[in-house]
Amino acid sequence: MAHENAQSDAGKTKRLPFGIKLGYGIGDIGSNFFIVTTGMFLLYFLTDVVGVEPALAGIALFFPKLWDVISDPIMGAISDMTRSRWGRRRPYLLFGSIPFGLTFALIFIAPHWSTGLANAVHVSLLFALGCTAFTVINVPYSSMVAEMSDDYNERMSITSFRMMSASVGALLAGGLAMPMVKLGGDGEPGFRFMGIVFGMIIILSCLVCFWGTRRAPALPAQERVPSLKDQITIAFRNYPFIMLMTSYFCQALAIGVMMAGFVYYVKHAMGLSETAMGIVFPLFLVTAIVFIPLWLKVGVRLGKIKSYRIGLVIFSLMQLSLLFTGSSNMALFYAQIFVLGIGFSSFQLFPFSMLPDTIEYDEMQSGMRREGVFCGMWSSGQKIAYSVGPTIVGVALSLSGFVREGVQPESVETGVRIVFCLFPAVAIALSFIPFSKYELTEERFEEIKGKLGKGE
Repeated sequence: MAHENAQSDAGKTKRLPFGIKLGYGIGDIGSNFFIVTTGMFLLYFLTDVVGVEPALAGIALFFPKLWDVISDPIMGAISDMTRSRWGRRRPYLLFGSIPFGLTFALIFIAPHWSTGLANAVHVSLLFALGCTAFTVINVPYSSMVAEMSDDYNERMSITSFRMMSASVGALLAGGLAMPMVKLGGDGEPGFRFMGIVFGMIIILSCLVCFWGTRRAPALPAQERVPSLKDQITIAFRNYPFIMLMTSYFCQALAIGVMMAGFVYYVKHAMGLSETAMGIVFPLFLVTAIVFIPLWLKVGVRLGKIKSYRIGLVIFSLMQLSLLFTGSSNMALFYAQIFVLGIGFSSFQLFPFSMLPDTIEYDEMQSGMRREGVFCGMWSSGQKIAYSVGPTIVGVALSLSGFVREGVQPESVETGVRIVFCLFPAVAIALSFIPFSKYELTEERFEEIKGKLGKGE
């Protein structure tokens, strides 16, 4: 009956036990193995291992994400209505874990069709299947924060556990992917080996999260589910959500391009081997992990909005500065990656702690709790932005004259620098336009809670 007690206390707990926060956070390790590995290395897998032309490879990785525009909000609404002995979110961590890990492994088994188009379609379809499995896990998982606490700063604390774990997952995925490929024999067998090992880690992460959140506060299921049209209407009535999501979409687009272009920048701009990602990316992610607790303190002191703006400025300036860094100045390069990680750390923490706050705004307007709907809309926007990244990088490589084998022309380095450094900096700068209109401060949040009768 622990679950029933947790339900009755949902949203009322000021401070959650350490164990629940840690258990919840671990769930994002597996998700980030999927996000980072596919975001950083699936384009490379298609171009350098399978032999697909870069622009075609980028397009092949974009279309599976169009399905997410439909599937993510639907999954959110389904989880809002789910009734089970484990609550309305956690069953998907249990039953979706094996399909999630299995589909991930299948993505990195190289096809051997006679044409590049057929190989691209093959990987694209498997990627779509993997994205669907990711949706089944991640949308209900993301919806849990708003249920576990209704405290403005405690949500930021819960999110910090999630994002530190997410950074650990990203660190392991980004740092170990290519070394695992090498350990597995390079090329096709190496990627196949990496996919199997990472797939097992994904399964384990989901199951640990399911067990670790067994006593987490939860809310009862909704009686009815809105149609997809109604969900979009609901979202567009929530002004803080729209401003936050629009801003985050620009930022996620920047991160998607950065992730997809990272290995090409290291290899073709800095003149390092792709295995150097095992050093460069961990430096980036370890910095992000270390600075999340610091950003948490800054957020409590200055507020989420002001703190996040500072982090975004740091990130965009460092990304832009990499445009001018030459391969002869490796010390500067590593220093820039370190500072870039500081800015990225704020991106990991603040938007995901702001999202649950917009749900109270919706409840004030509608009288309903629809965490799944909003998290589904958020997730679809995030994944669309991330998926455009490889497409942009792939097109940039093709336009720059990229060749699969042999010496790359000088134009490739120029193209890589522009797409990896300049594009993300501009996208982050554009994100400030909608973000300047997001005004859901702690004071405004407490005012909304008072109207909902949740004040102390």
